[in-house]
Amino acid sequence: MIVHGASGGVGSLSLPFAKLRGARILATATARDAVALVKRLGADAAADGKKTNLTEAAREFAPEGIDAIFATAGGKPLEQCMASLKRDGRLCYPNGVEPQPRKHKGIKVLTYDAVPGVRQFAQLNRAVEKGEFKVVIGAAFALEDAAKAHQRIQAGHVLGKVVLKIR
Repeated sequence: MIVHGASGGVGSLSLPFAKLRGARILATATARDAVALVKRLGADAAADGKKTNLTEAAREFAPEGIDAIFATAGGKPLEQCMASLKRDGRLCYPNGVEPQPRKHKGIKVLTYDAVPGVRQFAQLNRAVEKGEFKVVIGAAFALEDAAKAHQRIQAGHVLGKVVLKIR
């Protein structure tokens, strides 16, 4: 499996869940610190999408082809990852990924809108309580500084989640 964009907010959460389900993961990131983070989060291998041909990295990681990609970013790096998918492979990404991935014959594409619910929060809580899951905080802001938090996100390259402190 490839987790594309693994060092950001959604990617950094998806990687530990995939590992809990037994996935073997090649994670992509876009800087040395981000590559180091995804390795700490449990990626079996990691590649810098700005410095590495991801098609070649994926073929080295899984010579028989990749079964699935979870993508939080689009563009040329994602297209490189998709070139390594097996026929009948799967691509999953949240609605809003830009540019939207192109459709490829023989690849199943799943999109979703994250809708949290009681069941999802209970599952997350169980994983956290077992100590199998860590949430990476990239930056924290007081609630009254929410505008600064948005500016930080827009500036890019946030490793982990940007959170607002209520108290």
